[in-house]
Amino acid sequence: MTSKRQRKKVARQLPPVGTTLTARHKGEPHTAVIVEAKDRPAGRSVKYGDQLFASLSGAAKAVTGHSTNGWVFRHPAETGEQ
Repeated sequence: MTSKRQRKKVARQLPPVGTTLTARHKGEPHTAVIVEAKDRPAGRSVKYGDQLFASLSGAAKAVTGHSTNGWVFRHPAETGEQ
């Protein structure tokens, strides 16, 4: 009898409210902010420009124009960036 290997569960939650994330696409910097959103199950949304997204993947799609992994916004914004 073989047992199934259990996979490690990954937390798929957005970062805390107020977290500013940056990404680069085609050399251009893009910034997203995690904001409070009481109408969302997690209570948070990703704000990119003037749009709100339920996930980082939704915001990443707005940046790239196609489906992509939302963790392109994985780097917290650095202060003093030139």
